Amino acid sequence: AIVGAAQAENQVWLKQTVEGKIFEKGDWSPLRFKVEQEEKFNDERLIDSETLALIGWKMNPYLSVYLGHRWVNERSGGKGPMIAENRPTLDVNLSAPEFWKLKFDARSRFEYRDKHGSTAYMRYRERFRLRTSWSVTDFKISPYVSDELFFSDKPDTKAKDLFDRNRAQIGLSARPIPSLPGLSMNVYYMAQHDWKKDHGWKPTNVFGLELGYSF
Repeated sequence: AIVGAAQAENQVWLKQTVEGKIFEKGDWSPLRFKVEQEEKFNDERLIDSETLALIGWKMNPYLSVYLGHRWVNERSGGKGPMIAENRPTLDVNLSAPEFWKLKFDARSRFEYRDKHGSTAYMRYRERFRLRTSWSVTDFKISPYVSDELFFSDKPDTKAKDLFDRNRAQIGLSARPIPSLPGLSMNVYYMAQHDWKKDHGWKPTNVFGLELGYSF
C-alpha cells in the first residue's frame, strides 16, 4: 500500500481535447489525431501548462499506436519561474473485448523528458483502466476507475527507486449535451503519490475536469 506521511497538497487540473479521423474511408479510418491542452493549479497559481499533439494508427479495434510530442511549462516544486520541457512520446494502447458491460484497457507510454537546464532521461508509464458501457439517462453518465504507474530512469537512480509515481483515479464520464454525441466530459478525483528519496511518498489530491470533442 502507498502511504504518505507528508501533508497532502490540493490541485485542480483542467484539460481540453480534440480528436478526429484522417482520410476516413466509410466507417473505418486507421489514421487518427489528437490534441490535448492541460492546465494545473495549486492553491496559489498556475503551476503547469502542457500541450500534447498525437498522431496514431488504429490497427484493429483492440490495438493502436500513437506518436506525439508534449510541450511543457512547469514550476519546479510548484514554485519559482516556469521551466520549459520538450517531451516526445510513444503510446501503445490495448483494449480487451467488452465483458458483462465492462471495458478494460491498458496504455503503455514511453516519454523522453528533455527539461531545460537538466539532463534528459526516459520515463515509462503504464495505465490500467476499467470502464462500463452501462450509462444513466441521455447524458450517458458512466463511472470508471484507473491506476497509472510511473518509472523514471533519471541519472544515478537506483533500480529500487525507478518507480516514483502512482496515480489512482475514480471518475464519471458523460455527454453534457446529448444532441452533440461528439462532446464528452469527465469529472474525477485522483490521489497522486510521488516518491521523494528523503521524505518517502508525497501525496497530492487532484480534482479534475476534462472536456473533449471527437469527430
